[in-house]
Amino acid sequence: MAQRQDYNILIKKDGKFYVGYCLEIPQARGQGNTKAEAIQDTKQAIKLCKSYLESKKKSSASKLVTVSV
Repeated sequence: MAQRQDYNILIKKDGKFYVGYCLEIPQARGQGNTKAEAIQDTKQAIKLCKSYLESKKKSSASKLVTVSV
């Protein structure tokens, strides 16, 4: 089972919609008519991005280099 991790979501009003931006995964964004909908949509985007990144990590294992900064 995947380990749970906390993510920060910045919610902004954009016209009549709310938009959620994940600070840790900039590609993970969501939107909704309410803040709650934007949060749910962004959570789904985070899950999709995590799944994609994990599959890329597995398929690129021989080329992957880990660094500390």
